[in-house]
Amino acid sequence: MKTIQIKTHLLVALMMFCLSAFSLQAKTYLTPKQAEKVCYPEADRFEWKTHRYSRDEIKKIFDTSGLKVIDPGIWYGVAYRENKVIGLMVFDRCIGKHEFIDYVIALSTEGQVRQVEILNYRESWGYEVRREGWRKQFVGKTATEKIDLKNGIHNISGATLSCRGITRGVKRVCHTWNVVLRPALVAAGRLPKQ
Repeated sequence: MKTIQIKTHLLVALMMFCLSAFSLQAKTYLTPKQAEKVCYPEADRFEWKTHRYSRDEIKKIFDTSGLKVIDPGIWYGVAYRENKVIGLMVFDRCIGKHEFIDYVIALSTEGQVRQVEILNYRESWGYEVRREGWRKQFVGKTATEKIDLKNGIHNISGATLSCRGITRGVKRVCHTWNVVLRPALVAAGRLPKQ
């Protein structure tokens, strides 16, 4: 009977250790509020919005990007300076190997990637995607350019799944700019028609 109790205690201790080791891997690098200051330090205010995609929008995003829309909607912040739109911050997530990676993509008023910042990283491997040199590859990219892993974006050995997930997310968001975000800003009178 004592052997069973000892084995049970050892099993519980091992499970507790594994769970605590896993939780030590999760890391929050930036909160959304901190990301505002990092991505748009010149902004004097942000207007936060959510948008639920219509079936037509999901189809258009898929048709233009070749990527499935993961979430049913999008959460984004419009950055203003002196009541003029200076850009957007789009919050997105992807799956690394097993866990979600939360990140933000700062877009210019032309739909160019201005910056990509990792907010939360929950994986035990692949954290190298947080390196500035890797994230800078996206700067200046738009929906019309190559945003594919190993075809416009370099991979990081040992972080392939995280690289792939973030790269696909940035590509999808660039196409979402053309299909949803820019038209919404034009309709609201925040951006001029082209």
